[in-house]
Amino acid sequence: MTRKDYKSYFANVILPVFVYGAFTGVLVGTIVYFFKWVAEWLCEKSVEIYHAAQSNPWIAVAVIAGAAALAVVAYFVQKWSPETAGGGIPRAEGVLRGLLTFKWLRTAIAIVVNSWISFFAGLPLGSEGPSVLLGTAIGGGTCRLPLSHNSWNRYIMTGGACAGFAVATSAPVTGILFALEEAHKRFTPMIFLMAMSSVLFGVAASNLWGLLMGQPQSALFNVAQYMGAFSMRDIWIPLVLGVAVAIVACGYNLFVFVIGKAYATKLRAIPQWVRLIVVFVLTAVIGLITVGGFNGTDALYGGGALVGKLSARSISWQIILALLVIRFVTIAFSTGSGATGGVFIPMLSIGALLGALLAEAFVAMGMSADLYATVVIITMSSFMGACTRAPLTALVFTVECTWSFSNLFYVAITVFISYFLCEIVKVEPLYDVLLERMTDKQNEGKQHVILRLTCVVQQGAFAVGKAVRDILWPSNTKVSQIIAADNVKRLDDDGERKIHVGDKVSIITQTYDEQATQNELAEILGKQTFVRDEIETETSPQPD
Repeated sequence: MTRKDYKSYFANVILPVFVYGAFTGVLVGTIVYFFKWVAEWLCEKSVEIYHAAQSNPWIAVAVIAGAAALAVVAYFVQKWSPETAGGGIPRAEGVLRGLLTFKWLRTAIAIVVNSWISFFAGLPLGSEGPSVLLGTAIGGGTCRLPLSHNSWNRYIMTGGACAGFAVATSAPVTGILFALEEAHKRFTPMIFLMAMSSVLFGVAASNLWGLLMGQPQSALFNVAQYMGAFSMRDIWIPLVLGVAVAIVACGYNLFVFVIGKAYATKLRAIPQWVRLIVVFVLTAVIGLITVGGFNGTDALYGGGALVGKLSARSISWQIILALLVIRFVTIAFSTGSGATGGVFIPMLSIGALLGALLAEAFVAMGMSADLYATVVIITMSSFMGACTRAPLTALVFTVECTWSFSNLFYVAITVFISYFLCEIVKVEPLYDVLLERMTDKQNEGKQHVILRLTCVVQQGAFAVGKAVRDILWPSNTKVSQIIAADNVKRLDDDGERKIHVGDKVSIITQTYDEQATQNELAEILGKQTFVRDEIETETSPQPD
């Protein structure tokens, strides 16, 4: 790289990434920290109310009525901001990939309010999904600041989403991987640098607020004291776990897909406010049940506290089985109903319950009881990795949520087997299907067109000096050919080629809004008149 190229790279890539990432990270770290702080306080008060209602019929009636009232309030908030319906992570991914649109300020306000309503009601949903969408929305606000080029918008929102995830889960490296393996499903230097900058500053800001508030940050699950270390004679355990996780993960994904399809088709005539009331009231009824060793509140909320109880082996296998069945069903129905909340930590709770059941069986078969918590945590992380098809995220998350490296080899075995088997049977990743449904709903009845556009890179364009793979092109866009300014034709299937002024770029794109796509390309390649060749036109079908 020449001195001139280095200066250009520093001015057009390194400096903007650092400045935008740092500013967005500090904002997201601060706002998400207080969002979580209030959410945890609401959950604590909610548990106290449920416990009081379990022994007082009058309070129980008030709780059920209150749950219905909260559902109605949540419905009106969703009417004001429909983007808050459902899981936050697939919605954020759609925005980051350019598939979905949203109003950043309205979404930020509504996601906070509706998430707090869900947490106070006790819905089995987590804070990590709303935190990711909140971080994306804050990044959308940062994009509106002076000196921010429009082509940086999705990079900045990516940084915000990663910082939100990292702060919500206390897992910064996993937050960085989220951008690469889950949000964009590709590894590029610019996305990596933006994610790293935002996450580091976001986590630093969150930790500083924790110190000021007297609440220093710790691992998401404080279970390290319960975990034992596997040895090679225990190799059969991760092998069995991998198969079991794959079976249950595929079953869970299929169950969520069936419930979602039923809501979109057979139950489509049921008003949204009725769906929410049913889920909120059902949640309240479960929370009021206390029979023997079963306490309904263990079946509610995200499930982070439940993982600690399971690792400590403080719940009988009968109660574990009941909780697994309840959470398996209620999380799917809550997600399908459009209730606001995340499914990442709830997924972990299902995996932990499955792991506890298997650990009980293994102990009965002769496994050392010291490995009980280790089986719980490995199964938990592998289940998440299998459901989302994010194996690297599962591996790194296991280390960060326990602060332990001792069982990484055995985690990798379980993750690989479960991932491999899920790929063989072709059950689609959870977030991909949820995102596809959101996209279909947004584009319902619209007409898409497939175009071949030819354009010339202009002086001062955003793309100049950047590799094809580093540029966040409009959604459903492929750079099919680049003809250099010296008229030498070069194909670029791996995306490594850098773009220079005067290069002629041939692009194939599928779009529902041709003008918006051309405007976005103009921001990237420079203002010009595009040479257009229409290939196909088709009306989007009704969503399944």
